[in-house]
Amino acid sequence: MKTIKKLPFGGLGGFLLSSLIFASCTNKNAETAELENTCAYPLEMENYAFTDSTKYANVEIKIEYPVAKDSVSQVIRDSLTYIVGNAIRSYQGAEMEDTKPLIAKYSGDEKDTKSMFDYYSKEVNKMLNSQAKGDYEERVKYWEEDTTITAEQRKEFKESITPWDYTMTITKTFEDSTFVVFNDTEYAYIGGAHGGVFGFGGITFRFSDGSIVKDFLKDNAVKDMQPLLKKGLKEYFNENADEKIKTDQQLMEQLMLPEESKGLIPLPAWTPSPDEKGKGLVFTYQQYEIACYAVGMPSFVLTWEELKPFLKDDILEDLKLNTK
Repeated sequence: MKTIKKLPFGGLGGFLLSSLIFASCTNKNAETAELENTCAYPLEMENYAFTDSTKYANVEIKIEYPVAKDSVSQVIRDSLTYIVGNAIRSYQGAEMEDTKPLIAKYSGDEKDTKSMFDYYSKEVNKMLNSQAKGDYEERVKYWEEDTTITAEQRKEFKESITPWDYTMTITKTFEDSTFVVFNDTEYAYIGGAHGGVFGFGGITFRFSDGSIVKDFLKDNAVKDMQPLLKKGLKEYFNENADEKIKTDQQLMEQLMLPEESKGLIPLPAWTPSPDEKGKGLVFTYQQYEIACYAVGMPSFVLTWEELKPFLKDDILEDLKLNTK
């Protein structure tokens, strides 16, 4: 399974525009004024969980999301709910902008978040079990019709079939008075040698107005950031390695970059987001994105000071970093 997934901001455009009109720490509308809570920070959280295990499939969904206490937290909650709902609808990792969601859209009151999550969770559970059962029955039929194997081997094959899996975990990983980050990590196993991790990674919201940070870095930053990216990747590879990577050449031998990259390490498809300690941005590459599956998901943190020359002006303003 190979899914390099980015957050589809295009689909959020109209939704967020209508929401942000009413979101401001300094200009609250009449309906939300009574819920004012100092610009939503810190967030009060709710939790949702769904778990089901059968002979054919296991499904586990855990979502941490904010309580709407003012206009800003309402926007963050609505945006996150929209993203999560669409993610569950395309649970196998299909690109939302390119592939029709597999589950029909919830038709009830979207403000009733629990009912909406219940609907999507039960639908993905039903679909996954149906597909996994069909796969199981096809395998069993094939073995029963294969006259070259023994009855004992047929029994062993049946017992060795691994149930399919789908897990979604949404957790708040960082929060200060400027940003709050929710991490979306999903995993699916639908037969084959192994499953795969996908999702959207870190989703960063501003506390000033509830907007999503689409990108922290300047558009042309990747070329000049090569020394930093190489430094971070060397740290990742060297963490548990017996033989340390010391040179750029040794590092490049560990990577699998497309020929057209001409040796330029790309930024990860997942938008970098503030790390758990708020010291900088965490960069995480998905499976197969720049290296083989066995390498895992290369991840490292670059500090705000290191990134300062490459940060967008609005991010520098958010962070109140000296631009001189």
